[in-house]
Amino acid sequence: MKPTLPSLTWRLARQDDVPALTQIYNESVGGGGYSPALSDASENGLAHLLKEGRTNGWPLWVLTHGEERVGWAYLRRIAWGGSACGTVGDLWLYVARAWHGSGVAMQMLRRVHPSVLRYGFDTITCWILGGNRRSLSLVRACRLQRWGVLPGIVRYGDRCNDLEIWGVRTDDPQWQNYMNRLDQRYRRLEARGAAALTTQDVAAMPDTDVCAPLPDPAAVPAACPPSASSLAQAA
Repeated sequence: MKPTLPSLTWRLARQDDVPALTQIYNESVGGGGYSPALSDASENGLAHLLKEGRTNGWPLWVLTHGEERVGWAYLRRIAWGGSACGTVGDLWLYVARAWHGSGVAMQMLRRVHPSVLRYGFDTITCWILGGNRRSLSLVRACRLQRWGVLPGIVRYGDRCNDLEIWGVRTDDPQWQNYMNRLDQRYRRLEARGAAALTTQDVAAMPDTDVCAPLPDPAAVPAACPPSASSLAQAA
């Protein structure tokens, strides 16, 4: 975990996010090990995803850095079982290639966590290709459990991948405690980053004969506000 964090914003997706969401998704397709898709998605497809979420009350979030879309996450009901599995969530997560290795995937999962029960899901699952080491590292770090594997079912020409199913009961008190502790650590880093940014702004001010009071660090907001199936391209 880095000593400070970049200034990031977590919000629900809007229609004008669709081109960036499409680009981020399509960056995962060509790798043949991050996404089960064999061809690029269209903007119409991502627009339909956004509409589907709004119709069903399923959240589609975007993480931004200024005007740049860094990544997105979608939480929906799993496709299998219909209403009988209505409280079982299927989490998709994609990070822009330029942000791979930056740790923002953990930032996104940390923000998904407090919203899961509010959206009516008592279980989260992540369906991950066996060769996607970044995503597998991420779910292990978030204390999800490996619930199953479908061997060799994802085919890219002559190459096959396993499909691993990871999950957690979101009302598990041990998991809740772990994610809450993780969130507290990130909040401390965010506060440290906000304080450092304030200090830099003050240092950059021109010298004057009037000594203006320094801003109260406590008044500086945290850098990040609280807030088919593949958890892919995790960074």
